[in-house]
Amino acid sequence: MLFKPDWLETKQRLTEFWNGKYIGRSCAAIYAPDPKPDIKLPEPPLSDEDIYLNSDWYLKNLEYKFSTTAHIGEALPSDSVMAGYTISYGAKVIFSPRTVWIESVSNPDIENENIFEFYWDSEEMKKFLSFYTKFVQAGSGKFLIGQPAILPGNDFLSMFMGFEKFLIGFVDKPAEMKLAIIKLAKNWILIHKKLAEIYTKYQDGYGICWLGLWCPYPFVSTQSDISCMLSKEIFEEFIVPEIEMVGRELGPVVYHLDGPGALHHLDRLCKIPEIRMIQWVPGVGSSYSVNEWLWLYKKIQDSGKIVMAYVMSDEVEYFIKKLDAKLSYIVCWCKTKKDAENLLISIEKWSSTKV
Repeated sequence: MLFKPDWLETKQRLTEFWNGKYIGRSCAAIYAPDPKPDIKLPEPPLSDEDIYLNSDWYLKNLEYKFSTTAHIGEALPSDSVMAGYTISYGAKVIFSPRTVWIESVSNPDIENENIFEFYWDSEEMKKFLSFYTKFVQAGSGKFLIGQPAILPGNDFLSMFMGFEKFLIGFVDKPAEMKLAIIKLAKNWILIHKKLAEIYTKYQDGYGICWLGLWCPYPFVSTQSDISCMLSKEIFEEFIVPEIEMVGRELGPVVYHLDGPGALHHLDRLCKIPEIRMIQWVPGVGSSYSVNEWLWLYKKIQDSGKIVMAYVMSDEVEYFIKKLDAKLSYIVCWCKTKKDAENLLISIEKWSSTKV
């Protein structure tokens, strides 16, 4: 892998990790800036849309980004591939320099059984597949390719309908809401199976691009960011079936748990057998302190699941000493490449001391 020179060794460690073996330390994806004066930032894109869908500019920007970043330990050159958000069933897609979202439609008719019919030859799907195919072909042997960011059924429906109508729908039209989420989930699964067929021709193993994860066997990432607004009962009835279906069809689930507002679902998530890893993101304005979230990390590990945690470099030692290395995937940023390399050496030392 061009932007990950020690890829073969990393691949072996990740294979052992995902097969439940101890690699001698916690998995640690450590990133750091690695500036190179001779590598120049590409010219700005002509529009916000070009940031995500202009394959020529996008790939040039990725090459700049990966060339000027050190990927230490299990860190992989990877990007979110937000072009997947443009699969919108005709809803307007809004682009900004930092993200992409779906504008809610004025009168969402979820009672219409055909509203979420999926067509491979739709203009939005053809446009996305053209972009994605160029992305995986260009990435082969250079950087991680795999699952792009595509909104799962429940989160997509919340944007498509608008949050207020979405929430009221669980009361006014529960049967239609359930059918819509399941329909969208089935479409989502079909899309991901197709994408896996495409990218596994160019890469050994499976990837989740937006998380920078690689696995030797099929796996998948999903989420329910809207769950922060849902009761435990609604989550159980409407969201859990989607998570379980995704896991059955696409392999072990890496679940994206975002913010304190969603923590009332943690106990249930820990009991879903299809979930293999939980990625915890404290959310805007919340602390990343290990001590603050130690109880959460332990609860996840006590359920037998891997915790993916974003840890400040000066707290990595504390994290390692308090948690199970076999069930830990640390993500960390350092100020320099040398700092990142030294941190990995320290992680190996701290791990051996713990043993």
